[in-house]
Amino acid sequence: MAKRKAFSSRRIWILAIAILLPVVLIVYHKQVIRYGYKAWRFQKRVFYKESGRFSKIDYPAGYTVHGIDVSRWQPDINWSSLKTLNRDGDTIRFSFAFIKATEGVLLEDPMFRDNWDAARKNKITRGAYHYFLPSLDATLQAKNFISSVSLSKGDLPPVIDVEEKGRLTRKDLVKKLKVFIAIIEKEYKVKPILYSNISFIEDYLADDFPDYYFWIAHYYEEELKVEKSIQWLFWQHSDRAGIINSPGTYDANVFNGSNKDFIKILIR
Repeated sequence: MAKRKAFSSRRIWILAIAILLPVVLIVYHKQVIRYGYKAWRFQKRVFYKESGRFSKIDYPAGYTVHGIDVSRWQPDINWSSLKTLNRDGDTIRFSFAFIKATEGVLLEDPMFRDNWDAARKNKITRGAYHYFLPSLDATLQAKNFISSVSLSKGDLPPVIDVEEKGRLTRKDLVKKLKVFIAIIEKEYKVKPILYSNISFIEDYLADDFPDYYFWIAHYYEEELKVEKSIQWLFWQHSDRAGIINSPGTYDANVFNGSNKDFIKILIR
């Protein structure tokens, strides 16, 4: 009888764990992903050496405010010195950073909180962005972003990264985006910035969002040429920039205006 009792207790514990584990993973999935990623990064640092190559690129003339955008793919950033050199050897200082926060309805970038806190600590103007998945519910995506991102005075407006339409028509994509935007605007009391490549903006977004500012990806050009009706604040001009004492390459961006203009768009 004692053996049967012990066996029954064991089954109860196994059953309890089987029931509770999925619940814990759902409730704390962002923390699980974050610390799981950190554990993976730790073993990678131990067994693999990061490339120390430094990349120099040309920077478009006439811009004074430079920045980067980052995600988990740039895990070892030297936030205390965001500086680079152009091909002529001139120093470029990155003064702002867009940081990936969330994607879809559940995912939070595992480096988001570290990057978010490091940017503030090192007095880098920071902004958070959400990667929008057209196949998923827009309301749940907005709630995912809101649950991860708390914006403060001096931060950049939130950004919606929309690069694909999936199986949606243009009309349906715009409808979903407007649902997402309405929730974001209500929460943060500011209009978000829309990010995409120049072709996607012209084909799917420009006509339906004339009152919104864009962050445009268009690489390896000396200047950004877009339709006059498109209002843009940021230009992502390269994905090959280097940062001194930081491994890997980064997306480089410029702001369309002066330092005074830049301050005006920040959250007050």
